[in-house]
Amino acid sequence: MTYTWWSWGPLDKTGYRELEVEFTIHNNPEPFPEDNPFNGLYMMLGWGKLAGHSFYFGIQSNMTSPVSPYGGFNHGILFSRWDTRDLALARWHETEGWSQSSGLEGDFIGVRRLYDWGPGDYRLRLASEETTDEGEWYGLWITDIEDDETTWIGSLAFPAESAIYGNGYSTMEVYGEPVHPEDIPYWHVSIKLPKADGREPEMVYLGYSQFTDQVSNSDIQYDADERRVHMKAGGPTERIGQAGDVYIR
Repeated sequence: MTYTWWSWGPLDKTGYRELEVEFTIHNNPEPFPEDNPFNGLYMMLGWGKLAGHSFYFGIQSNMTSPVSPYGGFNHGILFSRWDTRDLALARWHETEGWSQSSGLEGDFIGVRRLYDWGPGDYRLRLASEETTDEGEWYGLWITDIEDDETTWIGSLAFPAESAIYGNGYSTMEVYGEPVHPEDIPYWHVSIKLPKADGREPEMVYLGYSQFTDQVSNSDIQYDADERRVHMKAGGPTERIGQAGDVYIR
């Protein structure tokens, strides 16, 4: 519905091995109507290419869990990479996490973990952990900033001596069955300027998805004082922000 491209200038070409995204969840979205029980909201906080392989990570509002508590409408976090189905390249929490291998959106593997996020401030950190025979392992952690509590989500292996190249990307999405825009629950998430190896981006592009542009109750704006991008969608959201480039000073 809304999205942001992040450019770190020279780092886009030289690569980086750590990405930190600090964000605020302003409200806990309500479930979708009963006739859309498997729909959910996804805030993709990070997307990029690592050693040429696409990856993404973010938070979901309606994660169907194969571990306790079973079923749907669990909040959780996911981390996926493409171009493999080999789960030997994945590590996940023994009791609260699980893995996925699928060809549904191209060959990919992923790790998932239940995490009861709600209104508050958080930080997601993707970083290189170690190199083994399987490759270079990148782990994902989330920190509840108020409690200063960090939780490991899982790790995925990429070809050895990997780095992240190119622009980053964040987006707010609806997943599941087709839904009327007025039935999308209201959600507001804001993202501070992400840091690649500790460096803020030099340019940000704000936009609205061409596939969901009919969702007029979505809005994206950059607040220069806060150095933060605000994304809103669903409910009574009024579109105010304009798509375009923002040069960071």
